[in-house]
Amino acid sequence: MSSPAWRRTTVFPMLALLLILAFPAATPAAGTATSVPAAQQARAAYRVEKVTEEWTMWDGEKLPLSVFYPADARPGEVFPAILVVHGWGMDKSMGEWVADHYASRGYVALAFTVRGWFGAGGEVGCMGPDTEMKDVSHIITLLGRDPRFPVMKDERGPVVGITGSSMGGCFSYLMAPRRNPRPGDPGDPRIRTAVPMHGSFDLLFSLYPNGVVKFLWVTLLLSTAYLGNLSGFMINVVNVIIDERMDGCQKLQAIMESAGKLVPLISDVDQQLFHIYEVALTRNEEEEGEAKEFFKLRSARYWCDGEYDGKVEHPITVPMLILAGWNDDLFYANEGLMAYRYTDAPKKIIITNHGHLGCYPGPFPFPGITGAPESAWVREQVDRWFDRFLKGVQNGVDREPGVVFYRHTDPEVYGKAATYPLPGTRQWSLYLGGGDGDGRGRLVSRLSAGDAGCDLLVNLGISGSVSLPYIHDAPQLLGGDPLTIPTRITLLHLPFSEVSYTSAPLPREVTVMGPPLFALFYQPSAKLTQLVPWLYEVTPEGEEVLVSRGFYEGHSDDVWMKQGTECPQEMQACYHRFRKGSRIKLVLSVADLPTSWPYPG
Repeated sequence: MSSPAWRRTTVFPMLALLLILAFPAATPAAGTATSVPAAQQARAAYRVEKVTEEWTMWDGEKLPLSVFYPADARPGEVFPAILVVHGWGMDKSMGEWVADHYASRGYVALAFTVRGWFGAGGEVGCMGPDTEMKDVSHIITLLGRDPRFPVMKDERGPVVGITGSSMGGCFSYLMAPRRNPRPGDPGDPRIRTAVPMHGSFDLLFSLYPNGVVKFLWVTLLLSTAYLGNLSGFMINVVNVIIDERMDGCQKLQAIMESAGKLVPLISDVDQQLFHIYEVALTRNEEEEGEAKEFFKLRSARYWCDGEYDGKVEHPITVPMLILAGWNDDLFYANEGLMAYRYTDAPKKIIITNHGHLGCYPGPFPFPGITGAPESAWVREQVDRWFDRFLKGVQNGVDREPGVVFYRHTDPEVYGKAATYPLPGTRQWSLYLGGGDGDGRGRLVSRLSAGDAGCDLLVNLGISGSVSLPYIHDAPQLLGGDPLTIPTRITLLHLPFSEVSYTSAPLPREVTVMGPPLFALFYQPSAKLTQLVPWLYEVTPEGEEVLVSRGFYEGHSDDVWMKQGTECPQEMQACYHRFRKGSRIKLVLSVADLPTSWPYPG
């Protein structure tokens, strides 16, 4: 007799929260850096010269790039170099805004277009160790050999830092050197410090969190890859228009040249990207392992911890300043916190309240675009970091707290701590207690005999709610206030599509910092089981505040047999203080369109 079309899920999750009890100050160890003369450290802004051309890569492909360098340097004066990598869907124009800024501060700064993107040779790939990462190392070599550019060198070669937002942050993680690197590791020892901004440290977790395909983001990324020529052209034209170094005729010529690069309109994309997309959406088990290996090889976590067991055999060995955001729903702050733990060198992480859209702190090309209220402060921290670890400026950045994070309880004053996990924290576990049969149960600190019941979930591939990407900070780029639209919208009530569990009122404040963990035990009627946990605060006034969310998809050939997660699964990292008298609420739903790709049982 065949099993029914619906899935009955017996759920016994455990929710674990990390509670903050103290906020000590930090004193990281100081790092080393090549020192520059004191006169260079103190002087006013340099006049900047820009060189734009194409450089031939190791395989013959040509990449457009721009080098910005101090034009009024004294004879024999040399400067550290900074590579700026643009985001997905962009071109070097985005990096030029940053490169110009750093050249005026006494650096040789280079912005290049990643292969396959607008105007560059090759195919749009995905940060391949043997392609895009190899390009970066080749660019460092060519920059160091070019007599036009006064690049500082030592026994290891050019003294280089790297930074970038989104994809540029991924590059920064991957290119940072690691201890005793394994064969194929893309890290380059000539890079002395890295500043990844909202990048992925683990692409497998970013796009395949706990086995669930992050459908909305994966689809947007793939679509943008094919439209990369168009998006790159648009930002390139904007960059030409605002370039004060060009007169009208030069701008017209540059725009015409850019228009010529729009043929073909659709970018040349590595066919493997669409194949992996197809494998993920069809849940092709025969090729799923290959798809996940593709993401691992493009993740800095893999090169630090090849077994994904938390044992960091090859930690990052250069100073790292990591920027992340609590609301970044593409690259969760979890990844920045993991990168922090995987770095054995001076390190610092700054976690703002931004989503992925607000990941770039500037500088911005237009006077009217100021960024979020803290953007100028974040830029200052990045400037000081490069000055300390590329120029050797004794500015005290290595003696400041290593963990700095936004707190909704005091938005103007960021929290600070010495390390992560924060000193003085402990884990607190809650369990699912018995309910009243209507999809509502209790969260309890310990289980009793009456709490060992089961809850029924029916998976139709949809639930009565939809979730939206975090775009609330978009107006802040123009100096406005963030949007107040909800992240999750309930449209209707579908019976058996979700269950909820609520704690008793809290006798005191409870503060959570980091990723909540959940463990699941269930009995499925089908091969695959998808469950989406949501964590809320229910205030004494009855308002429900979304605190964190997560994903889980389990695979089993044995239907109706008790299954479980092999280890606790991470939800989205957060900072949240539950008020005294509030209740903690956990909701488990069977789907989360359009964020995740559902499994219709």
